[in-house]
Amino acid sequence: MYTLAEWLALADARLKQVVSSRISTAVIYLNGTRRWFLSRSDDWSAYATITSQAQRALNQTFFDYGLQTLIQPVLGYDLVSRGPEYMAFALEQGLAALANSDSQAWYQQHQIRVTFYGNWPAVLDEHGFTDLKTSLQQLEAETAQYSQYNLLFGLFADEGLDRVVELAKQLQPDETLLTAYYGQPVGPVDLIVGSGQPGIWDLPLLDINQANMYFLQAPTFCLTAPALRRILYDHLYQRKNDDELYDHLAPNTGPNIWQDFEILGIGRQTNHGWEAV
Repeated sequence: MYTLAEWLALADARLKQVVSSRISTAVIYLNGTRRWFLSRSDDWSAYATITSQAQRALNQTFFDYGLQTLIQPVLGYDLVSRGPEYMAFALEQGLAALANSDSQAWYQQHQIRVTFYGNWPAVLDEHGFTDLKTSLQQLEAETAQYSQYNLLFGLFADEGLDRVVELAKQLQPDETLLTAYYGQPVGPVDLIVGSGQPGIWDLPLLDINQANMYFLQAPTFCLTAPALRRILYDHLYQRKNDDELYDHLAPNTGPNIWQDFEILGIGRQTNHGWEAV
């Protein structure tokens, strides 16, 4: 076992070797993206370029440190309720950037298979974004041959169980419902990383029972390589099952054993958003 200091100083190649042998799949929640962007620019025409670069860099850090599969819920049905102007901005600026030339070059360079899950084809058709739907479908087809890494984007995956039920009716004999929904095989989730108040959404059917959760107070794009190293160290070496606590309990311990407990998740609203205390 490494000490934290040793782990933080470990060569990238060795760290990747250790991590990849023990964990493989992470969910990354992108939160605070607009706030993060405004801390760098007020030119909204540059939003897609700047945020897509940050998104690729964040994902690459996870890949460089040994994760093979990344799952990212991107857009949900709340987008529809924000009105046509905001929806157009989010889709034409943000979502389209996932299939632009820079992103495609990155997928090809690192052999990343991309799939989209959720009810996105129907939503894009319904709201007149058929060309964007076609672009995303082409991206799936073009990257289907890649097998080094996997990147799954969630689009309108908070649709409830309707689509899951329909897929279940159409399954082929050699196909699993999980693979049919996500477009590629997905194993149990090891890590969940995001920002803000901890929460889980848009992950139908996935096994997250053993996942450890980490949420930054800052926007997700603020996650640095050293911070990810600390998360990985905590996940691999620090987390312990508290079942051993039962070995120290007896009738005479009384309620005082719990007097110093802390409530995780309580925070406060500040000018920078919600913060843990």
